[in-house]
Amino acid sequence: MVNTGLLILTNPSRIAKLLPIIKERVLKTLYIQFFPDKNIFVSNAYAPPTTPPRVSKYSQVIANIYTLTADYSHCLDVRVLLTSLKNTSESIIHTKRPVELVIFDKNYSSNDAKTFMQDFLSNTSMGCEYVIVSDDQEDDGEITVTEESNGKLHKNVVLGGTFDRLHNGHKIFLSEAIFRCLEKLTVGVTEKNMLQKKILWELIEPCPKRIEVLKDFVEDVDPSLTYNITPITDMYGPTKEDPSFNMIVVSEETRKGGEMVNDKRIENKLSKLDIHVVTLAQDSLRNENEEDKISSSNHRMRLLGTRLKQPNLVGKPMKPYLIGLTGGITSGKSSIADKLQKLGSGLINCDLVAHSMYAPGMKCYNLIVETFGSQYVSSDGQIDRKALGNLVFNDKNELNKLNDLMWPVILEETKKRINELSRNGFDIITVEAAVLIQAGWQSTFHEIWTSIIPREEAIKRLMERNKLSKEEAERRILVQPDNTEQVDNAHVVFSTLWSHNFTQQQVQKAWGEIVKNLN
Repeated sequence: MVNTGLLILTNPSRIAKLLPIIKERVLKTLYIQFFPDKNIFVSNAYAPPTTPPRVSKYSQVIANIYTLTADYSHCLDVRVLLTSLKNTSESIIHTKRPVELVIFDKNYSSNDAKTFMQDFLSNTSMGCEYVIVSDDQEDDGEITVTEESNGKLHKNVVLGGTFDRLHNGHKIFLSEAIFRCLEKLTVGVTEKNMLQKKILWELIEPCPKRIEVLKDFVEDVDPSLTYNITPITDMYGPTKEDPSFNMIVVSEETRKGGEMVNDKRIENKLSKLDIHVVTLAQDSLRNENEEDKISSSNHRMRLLGTRLKQPNLVGKPMKPYLIGLTGGITSGKSSIADKLQKLGSGLINCDLVAHSMYAPGMKCYNLIVETFGSQYVSSDGQIDRKALGNLVFNDKNELNKLNDLMWPVILEETKKRINELSRNGFDIITVEAAVLIQAGWQSTFHEIWTSIIPREEAIKRLMERNKLSKEEAERRILVQPDNTEQVDNAHVVFSTLWSHNFTQQQVQKAWGEIVKNLN
């Protein structure tokens, strides 16, 4: 098994059959060099094509390759190299990562293979090997070229997008732009202010990280171009003011945006851009809740229930394994806790712990009366929690007073109950605590699991559940950490926005990972 491989592909129709074999040999990065001319050796030498490339045809081959390899994109970073397809005089294959294994899809002699590797690969590891994976199958026929394909080449091309966790849909989009660009490619990457309407936007990587990954990819697949990858805070980015642009590349979904860019350029007395529309690639792995296309939204949904960072194991015994389950009000954390309990977890609900601490004679009861006064004691001698809630949810200072009283006592009682559950044989214990992050209890647990839903959905659920006005619901939500802070602290993220079955799948995935590790 190697980290980086290079597939010399002469027959694109065989890619689906080759990939399962390649996956057994290549761990991280698979470069693909497509040679339209199948006779890549002439007298033990590479003979580049002598005719100009058909941009429409080759770009569709590239799109087909990325679509067919999408099923493996979660474990294999596929990169189709473009330089020699654009420039037939360029015969040297450049890659950022050193190639450790070369895979040929046709039968070549040992001498031919070694000569090719020596003469035409610029970056190989010491001891680079090769393998022949061929059944001598011929092509399945010519690639169909649609009439909409735009084969024009331009000096300066521009495109934009979120580019979260670069996937094969992005790679098709970028390759279409690169393939039509002669000198400079500008890529606008959306900043945080443009993300709030996207599904699970809180899981989108920071803009600098997305730019870094994007830059690595484009410079790798075609180092001959100049790249300007820049953050943007509106849909126009640099297109509204840069006279040097000739073409904008858009997807089927953003065609209207390309037309709006041209309207803005005309308004600013700039020339219109040629618009190239990229067909969306279909996602063969999608489930009933996901989009038909290969998309970042689908990828983020598949992150739910998976471990996003390593557990906090330093100085902690592995058993009992402690999960701190948190999330905003009405985010569905209680339903997740219930599912975990059914899977075999011990469960402590800190709301119930807190309620028990309000009872007459308990430590918190006395502290509340001393701090807030006897007017918050009802006629039956109990703390009037509704009246106290109305006070603290409308005055942050009063809320802080209450929290400073309650949190240390709740944590102390919770630890007692953890020990009791452990003595009763529970190896995994979930502590459901809405205030976990505010209270600073993160270090108590091996992992923090959080449930998030959009703010609008949280307000709607809270209004329905507690019979509150919209203003009252918004006030209660504003005093808790927002979803971004929840995610920043989380090892695993869930969302109950979709079906019960989908939530169950998320929980089962996260639970299975812990059980596997403990075993």
